[in-house]
Amino acid sequence: MDNNVSRRQKRNSSIELLRLFSMLMIVGFHYVLPNTSNDWLLEQPVSIAKFVYQFVYMGGGWVGNFIFFTISVWFLLDRDLSLKGSLRRVWLLERELLFWSFVLMGILLVARHEGIYNEGVLWLLPKTVFPLLTGMWWYPTSYALFLIFLPFAAHGLQNIGRRNHRILVIWVLLIWGLLALIPFPSMQLDLSDHGVFVFLYWFIIISYCRWYLSIQSKEAILLILSGLAVEFVYWGAATVFFEMTGKKPDFQNFIFDHWKLPTMMIGFGLFVLCCQHPFHSRFVNYLAASSFGVYLIHYQPGIYRTWTDWFPLKEAYMSAHPIPDGALIILTVFSVCLVLDLIRQTLFRVTIDQHSGKWFEKIYSRIEAKVSGARRARHSRISPTVEEGQ
Repeated sequence: MDNNVSRRQKRNSSIELLRLFSMLMIVGFHYVLPNTSNDWLLEQPVSIAKFVYQFVYMGGGWVGNFIFFTISVWFLLDRDLSLKGSLRRVWLLERELLFWSFVLMGILLVARHEGIYNEGVLWLLPKTVFPLLTGMWWYPTSYALFLIFLPFAAHGLQNIGRRNHRILVIWVLLIWGLLALIPFPSMQLDLSDHGVFVFLYWFIIISYCRWYLSIQSKEAILLILSGLAVEFVYWGAATVFFEMTGKKPDFQNFIFDHWKLPTMMIGFGLFVLCCQHPFHSRFVNYLAASSFGVYLIHYQPGIYRTWTDWFPLKEAYMSAHPIPDGALIILTVFSVCLVLDLIRQTLFRVTIDQHSGKWFEKIYSRIEAKVSGARRARHSRISPTVEEGQ
């Protein structure tokens, strides 16, 4: 009995490895993104290098975002969800955000003093002090908001039953899945590029799969191949159109961007395959615990500007070996950030993680006691009035 319990408590290292791989894809996306925003890469002639930079390095970004979110939500749905539990998770998330906010700001101040970083830093001060409230990083801010909605959303979806949940899934996939494949900005249909509503949209679909479906490896492979095929057709059509007309270069990125259905199909298929083929490795789990730290470090606004300036995509792309050069830069940034957060992870383990959530429990208990006291006082004032009326 004890062996079975301990075995269930072991993390599936296949999922943890996927978490690391997802963050690597996100770093690649962020490396290529600035040079597609100004159309430089999009206007380059068709080549194998361009295909790899767009389809592989950049195309995996929102696949990685979807996988990262799916891993978190999938296993949260195994637990008893409550507002207190969600607030506790936000509290623990904020600790890591504050740590990297102040450390990275300190690094930028030193770099500015030494002439390495030449941009202003004052505009980052409010974000440094209040990273979650000011959206220093969009993902944790949106995810924290989602956690607050989560227990109520999960309870509501369970109460409407399987049939109504399935109808809701069909409608959201029709509106933000199929209709969003029409390549016009107006077809976003109020779904924000970065925001909590994207997570609620994903949650409706993921929770239905978690509660009611059993997807096997063959179906997962079909999802991945179908998603890749759709992306390739869209990318190919947009590239040919630009080559022939010289117009609409940004359409080449349309299918890779934000919350498109093919990225969800690829991401969910990969997640299911990893669930179906588990293995256990302490080392992999240890590394994966720092994957979110990689995001916080490399995508802090000042740090992001610095490393993308140090490793200009144009130089890598125009080099003699553009594909391995680009891969090396992405791997280097990922590895350096991973090592830095492993240090943070060790520091936390011997300090604040010794009593993880202790201060939250104290503060929450005090607030709860005050609210209960106020409720009893209000009730005691009302009761005599009621008795007099009787």
